[in-house]
Amino acid sequence: MKPILRKVDTGHNYSFSVREDIYPYLYNHWHYHPEVELTLIRKGSGMRLVGDSMERFDDGDLILLGADLPHMWRSDDIYFQELPGLQIEAVAVHFKSDFWGPGFLDLPEMKQIKNLLTKARHGIRINGQTCELITARMEAILKASPTQRISSLLHMLDMIANSNEYSLLSSIGFTNSYNIVSTDNINKIYTYTFNNFQQKITLKEVAAAANISPNSFCRYFKSRTLKTYWQFLLEVRIGYACKLLIENNMGVSQVGYTCGFNNLSNFNRQFKGLTNKTPLQYVKEYVTRSQLLAASG
Repeated sequence: MKPILRKVDTGHNYSFSVREDIYPYLYNHWHYHPEVELTLIRKGSGMRLVGDSMERFDDGDLILLGADLPHMWRSDDIYFQELPGLQIEAVAVHFKSDFWGPGFLDLPEMKQIKNLLTKARHGIRINGQTCELITARMEAILKASPTQRISSLLHMLDMIANSNEYSLLSSIGFTNSYNIVSTDNINKIYTYTFNNFQQKITLKEVAAAANISPNSFCRYFKSRTLKTYWQFLLEVRIGYACKLLIENNMGVSQVGYTCGFNNLSNFNRQFKGLTNKTPLQYVKEYVTRSQLLAASG
């Protein structure tokens, strides 16, 4: 099936949507919509896929997505157990780039915001102090008056456009090559992988899950994601390993086996190849960074 087209309800009295979401977990499938999306993950953790980018998300994740850019958030496995007090909280703003009216973005004063929305076709992760400032405004816009909603959205976009504290997520190749209307079983592949990555996965098994012949599977997957399936599987496993390492409940060897690696040396090699750090270096840098943030707070 193709990426799911989602329709965003703006309500009867507003020109764009502002929404607070509280769920037991996120698993919104591989989807897209014509609206630009600004999403703050207030509380929660898991994997975020945007175009051909896959990264972990955690509390405070702030993402700007352009129109028709396929994406999904999937919560960590523990959220699917629906434990008391464990939930995902998010604030999302959806708007069409022309909701201000025709010609508005062509005004000379809007040049930087127009350029920002063009960059957002690849997905943008907002970081640093800019993230902190936008986060506060995302919370405030939930209670803003109708006029304040418009001015607040414009101000947030202006702050991002004039900042250098952001990075692009999806590659240029993905958005230039992806056929949004083509038949796509990518959701089946993602679902099978997230459910089974801790075990050995064979090409025959994952191809069968997507109803694709093994001979066609590798070419199919790479044409949709611009990466091999084995690279994608490695990113899923290393992403989960990063989570386990910072929770500090397991040794490095146990983490490696839990994430589907058959021996410690292979885990260390693959981890360093993807993160440019050994697992122990990753933990040490995380602890140091956490201590610095705690001291500055």
